[in-house]
Amino acid sequence: MHLDGQFSVSAAQADVYAFLTDPATISRHMPDVKDVVIEDADHFSVTARVGVSHIKGSMVMKLEIRDRQAPVSTTVVGRGTGLASVVDMVTSFTLSAGPPLDENGLAAEPALRTEGNQTVVHWEGDVTISGKLAAFGPQGLLDRIARKNVDTFIEGIRSGLLARSAPPLKT
Repeated sequence: MHLDGQFSVSAAQADVYAFLTDPATISRHMPDVKDVVIEDADHFSVTARVGVSHIKGSMVMKLEIRDRQAPVSTTVVGRGTGLASVVDMVTSFTLSAGPPLDENGLAAEPALRTEGNQTVVHWEGDVTISGKLAAFGPQGLLDRIARKNVDTFIEGIRSGLLARSAPPLKT
Protein backbone atom coordinates (compact mmCIF):
# COMPACT_ATOMS: atom_id res chain seq x y z
CA MET A 1 0.00 0.00 0.00
CA HIS A 2 1.36 3.42 -0.94
CA LEU A 3 0.23 6.63 0.75
CA ASP A 4 1.48 10.15 0.21
CA GLY A 5 0.49 13.73 0.77
CA GLN A 6 1.51 17.07 2.12
CA PHE A 7 0.42 19.47 4.82
CA SER A 8 1.61 22.76 6.25
CA VAL A 9 2.39 23.81 9.79
CA SER A 10 2.98 27.20 11.37
CA ALA A 11 6.53 26.56 12.55
CA ALA A 12 10.08 27.06 11.33
CA GLN A 13 11.50 24.30 9.15
CA ALA A 14 14.29 23.48 11.64
CA ASP A 15 11.72 23.16 14.47
CA VAL A 16 9.51 20.85 12.39
CA TYR A 17 12.51 18.70 11.48
CA ALA A 18 13.60 18.44 15.12
CA PHE A 19 10.05 17.51 16.15
CA LEU A 20 9.66 14.82 13.47
CA THR A 21 13.05 13.21 14.16
CA ASP A 22 12.88 13.07 17.97
CA PRO A 23 11.54 9.63 18.99
CA ALA A 24 10.31 10.86 22.39
CA THR A 25 8.37 13.74 20.87
CA ILE A 26 6.95 12.17 17.74
CA SER A 27 5.85 8.94 19.44
CA ARG A 28 3.51 10.93 21.73
CA HIS A 29 1.51 11.90 18.64
CA MET A 30 1.24 8.48 16.98
CA PRO A 31 -2.30 7.07 17.10
CA ASP A 32 -3.14 4.35 19.64
CA VAL A 33 0.38 4.07 21.09
CA LYS A 34 0.42 2.41 24.52
CA ASP A 35 4.15 2.23 25.17
CA VAL A 36 7.42 3.62 23.80
CA VAL A 37 10.94 2.29 24.34
CA ILE A 38 13.75 4.53 23.09
CA GLU A 39 17.08 2.84 22.46
CA ASP A 40 18.89 5.90 21.09
CA ALA A 41 18.26 8.93 18.87
CA ASP A 42 17.68 6.72 15.82
CA HIS A 43 16.07 3.54 17.22
CA PHE A 44 12.83 3.14 19.12
CA SER A 45 9.88 0.77 19.50
CA VAL A 46 6.22 1.53 19.97
CA THR A 47 3.48 -0.79 21.14
CA ALA A 48 0.15 0.21 19.64
CA ARG A 49 -3.43 -0.99 19.84
CA VAL A 50 -4.61 -2.38 16.53
CA GLY A 51 -8.13 -3.29 15.56
CA VAL A 52 -9.33 -4.44 12.16
CA SER A 53 -12.76 -6.04 12.03
CA HIS A 54 -12.72 -8.94 14.52
CA ILE A 55 -8.91 -8.93 14.92
CA LYS A 56 -7.89 -6.77 17.87
CA GLY A 57 -4.77 -6.59 20.00
CA SER A 58 -1.33 -5.02 20.09
CA MET A 59 1.57 -4.79 17.68
CA VAL A 60 5.15 -3.88 18.49
CA MET A 61 6.74 -1.69 15.81
CA LYS A 62 10.54 -1.36 15.80
CA LEU A 63 11.49 1.91 14.08
CA GLU A 64 14.75 3.31 12.79
CA ILE A 65 15.40 6.86 11.62
CA ARG A 66 17.75 6.80 8.62
CA ASP A 67 19.23 9.15 6.04
CA ARG A 68 18.98 12.30 8.14
CA GLN A 69 19.42 15.40 5.97
CA ALA A 70 18.72 18.13 8.55
CA PRO A 71 16.64 20.25 8.27
CA VAL A 72 15.22 18.95 4.99
CA SER A 73 14.45 15.22 4.94
CA THR A 74 14.74 11.82 6.54
CA THR A 75 13.43 8.29 6.25
CA VAL A 76 11.88 6.08 8.92
CA VAL A 77 11.96 2.31 8.42
CA GLY A 78 9.91 0.00 10.60
CA ARG A 79 8.84 -3.57 11.16
CA GLY A 80 5.86 -4.47 13.28
CA THR A 81 4.82 -7.85 14.62
CA GLY A 82 1.74 -9.08 16.41
CA LEU A 83 -1.73 -10.47 15.76
CA ALA A 84 -0.18 -13.24 13.64
CA SER A 85 0.92 -10.54 11.17
CA VAL A 86 3.98 -8.61 10.05
CA VAL A 87 3.95 -4.99 8.91
CA ASP A 88 6.94 -3.52 7.04
CA MET A 89 7.01 0.20 6.31
CA VAL A 90 9.22 2.85 4.82
CA THR A 91 8.15 6.44 5.38
CA SER A 92 9.98 9.56 4.30
CA PHE A 93 9.40 13.27 4.49
CA THR A 94 10.84 16.35 2.86
CA LEU A 95 10.36 19.82 4.35
CA SER A 96 10.27 23.14 2.55
CA ALA A 97 9.47 26.69 3.50
CA GLY A 98 6.29 27.88 1.93
CA PRO A 99 2.78 29.16 2.28
CA PRO A 100 0.22 27.17 4.23
CA LEU A 101 -1.78 24.63 2.24
CA ASP A 102 -5.53 24.22 2.14
CA GLU A 103 -7.31 20.87 2.50
CA ASN A 104 -6.63 20.15 -1.21
CA GLY A 105 -2.88 20.69 -0.89
CA LEU A 106 -3.00 24.04 -2.68
CA ALA A 107 -1.55 27.32 -1.41
CA ALA A 108 -4.11 28.97 0.84
CA GLU A 109 -5.61 32.29 -0.12
CA PRO A 110 -3.61 35.25 1.26
CA ALA A 111 -6.50 36.20 3.56
CA LEU A 112 -6.29 32.76 5.22
CA ARG A 113 -2.54 32.84 5.81
CA THR A 114 -1.06 33.35 9.24
CA GLU A 115 1.99 35.41 10.06
CA GLY A 116 5.30 33.80 10.87
CA ASN A 117 7.17 30.74 9.67
CA GLN A 118 5.40 28.19 7.52
CA THR A 119 6.74 24.76 6.66
CA VAL A 120 5.29 22.37 4.11
CA VAL A 121 5.74 18.68 4.93
CA HIS A 122 5.73 16.40 1.87
CA TRP A 123 5.49 12.77 2.98
CA GLU A 124 5.13 9.31 1.52
CA GLY A 125 4.94 5.84 2.92
CA ASP A 126 4.96 2.30 1.62
CA VAL A 127 3.49 -0.43 3.81
CA THR A 128 3.52 -4.19 3.23
CA ILE A 129 1.30 -6.36 5.42
CA SER A 130 1.45 -10.14 5.67
CA GLY A 131 -0.40 -12.60 7.87
CA LYS A 132 -3.96 -12.35 9.21
CA LEU A 133 -4.25 -8.57 8.73
CA ALA A 134 -3.40 -8.89 5.03
CA ALA A 135 -6.79 -10.51 4.42
CA PHE A 136 -8.41 -7.08 4.83
CA GLY A 137 -6.28 -5.36 2.16
CA PRO A 138 -8.28 -6.35 -0.94
CA GLN A 139 -11.50 -5.00 0.62
CA GLY A 140 -9.97 -1.52 1.04
CA LEU A 141 -10.45 -1.64 4.80
CA LEU A 142 -6.74 -1.33 5.60
CA ASP A 143 -6.41 1.64 3.26
CA ARG A 144 -9.26 3.48 5.00
CA ILE A 145 -7.82 2.72 8.45
CA ALA A 146 -4.34 3.82 7.34
CA ARG A 147 -5.67 7.12 5.95
CA LYS A 148 -7.63 7.78 9.14
CA ASN A 149 -4.52 7.12 11.25
CA VAL A 150 -2.43 9.40 9.01
CA ASP A 151 -4.98 12.21 9.44
CA THR A 152 -4.94 11.70 13.21
CA PHE A 153 -1.14 11.69 13.21
CA ILE A 154 -0.95 14.92 11.16
CA GLU A 155 -3.34 16.66 13.55
CA GLY A 156 -1.19 15.43 16.45
CA ILE A 157 1.91 16.87 14.77
CA ARG A 158 0.18 20.21 14.23
CA SER A 159 -1.09 20.42 17.82
CA GLY A 160 2.28 19.31 19.21
CA LEU A 161 4.13 21.98 17.26
CA LEU A 162 1.55 24.59 18.23
CA ALA A 163 1.93 23.70 21.91
CA ARG A 164 5.72 23.98 21.60
CA SER A 165 5.52 27.44 20.09
CA ALA A 166 2.85 28.83 22.44
CA PRO A 167 4.14 31.35 24.96
CA PRO A 168 4.20 30.10 28.56
CA LEU A 169 1.18 30.92 30.68
CA LYS A 170 1.65 33.72 33.19
CA THR A 171 0.84 32.88 36.79
